[in-house]
Amino acid sequence: MRDHSRHRLALITSRYAARQQEKLASDRRAFDDAFRAVSGEVIKPVLEEVASELRSAGHVPRIALDEEPEAPSIALELGIRGASAPPGVDRIAFAVIQRREAPEVLAYLIVRPPPMDLLRFASPAEITAYQVEQLVIDAIEHIFACRSV
Repeated sequence: MRDHSRHRLALITSRYAARQQEKLASDRRAFDDAFRAVSGEVIKPVLEEVASELRSAGHVPRIALDEEPEAPSIALELGIRGASAPPGVDRIAFAVIQRREAPEVLAYLIVRPPPMDLLRFASPAEITAYQVEQLVIDAIEHIFACRSV
């Protein structure tokens, strides 16, 4: 292959790679924006209701935004009365992760024993208040069971 053609091909492929990176970054921003929207409209209201119920039972829950290692994220720290958990434990979180080509929303809990993934969503639009409520209540049941041993 002539040097001219080799250089031209290198220029074409580098431009293509740069454009693909731009598209991925744009897609990731759109995914993050969609997650933030569903977080504010669906997830946070459910977490606030659950936190209110926990407060009425004497616990000190807290909702944390973008405090997870991966962001954007939203989490409910249970603040269980009488539990001597280290900071960051007894928490249910939803965060955007990117372990593969496309980002996902990962719902997980952190409790002793170690953290456990609960569910993955390929699209923030798939997340419903019913799913969030059920997932959070199930996770709280698990955390309280771990604390009562």
